[in-house]
Amino acid sequence: MEQQEKIFQLYIQRLSGNLTPDEESYVQRMLSQDEAFRETWGALESRGRSIGAGDYVHSIDPEAGLQDLNRRKRVRTRNIRINLAIAASLALLVVAGTFWLTRRQPVSLQQFVAAAEQQKQQVQLVTANGLSVSLNGDSAQNIQLGNATINAHNGSLNYTAEGTDTAQNVLTVPAGEQYRLVLSDGTEVHLNASTRLRFPFHFGKGNREVTVEGEAFFKVAKDPARRFIVHTPHTQVQVYGTAFNVNTYQPQERTSLVEGSVWLQAANGRRSELKPGFQAAYSNDKGFDMLAFDADEVLSWMNGVYYFHKMPVTTLAVEASRFYGVQFILESDKFSGIATTGLMDRAKLSEFLTDLQVTAGAEFRFGDKAIYLR
Repeated sequence: MEQQEKIFQLYIQRLSGNLTPDEESYVQRMLSQDEAFRETWGALESRGRSIGAGDYVHSIDPEAGLQDLNRRKRVRTRNIRINLAIAASLALLVVAGTFWLTRRQPVSLQQFVAAAEQQKQQVQLVTANGLSVSLNGDSAQNIQLGNATINAHNGSLNYTAEGTDTAQNVLTVPAGEQYRLVLSDGTEVHLNASTRLRFPFHFGKGNREVTVEGEAFFKVAKDPARRFIVHTPHTQVQVYGTAFNVNTYQPQERTSLVEGSVWLQAANGRRSELKPGFQAAYSNDKGFDMLAFDADEVLSWMNGVYYFHKMPVTTLAVEASRFYGVQFILESDKFSGIATTGLMDRAKLSEFLTDLQVTAGAEFRFGDKAIYLR
């Protein structure tokens, strides 16, 4: 199977004009000496002619395709430029009915996605006094939880609460999902997959404080009299009114400031000010490291898109598991040392898998709850 994938990748590279002289020599040598190679190559050429693959590939404009993606997702991408060979490969695979992806699979991708959709977890809200409710993504819900009235609809939650209860509630967003919450002071919080937020139905007279594990974007309502503090496992983010993203997925916690200003404080008391357009990466051994960031890429997750740059496949499997809400398991050590660049679209799992076939030579086996890469 690995040999077939290699032949396929070489064929695509030749079709799009990206085959190196050494690779061309290899192809010619194998065509003359290896009957299995010659048979597979001939089948690809025959299939390519039947769908007009050559003309189709050469008609592809990667920049136009990227611009179309950006228009649809409402994000700009300054740093990513799709390689023509990869763009052509993806397009060809789609036109050909994902030639390799859908072959030889006991369980089809469509069947797997349908089963995963039925098994996916829901967003959970647990109040301080132990009341719990599952929040459906699309259906409208109006629920009375003690002194609070919960209004949930279309992936968003707001509430009204009587009294001055400042006890902490917990909102948990599972893998593969995202959610939006409006706090009692008007602060908007967008929560990414595998994220937990602790918050009160009412803020007291002092600081407004919440705790986040995972990733969240905060658009904090201005209140000069009361600081808004976001607690993370290793730091605090202190603001009065601003917009920023907090990511605690990685070993390095990252706070990215879009507007306003924030103060960051580590557990050891070390403080640092963050300016708009900059991101603070924190690690226990190095403290805060400031660097510029691209807001369109960092915040693209709110549009259901995740960009990755030269990411090891071993790391990408972890990211994809969280992003899509299904487990990716590596069954082969061939991915060690392989890194890839691209994007994940939460609504287009098949395109991501096709991309992995081309860029990492991956084959897939679909289980009940996992996608196995080999």
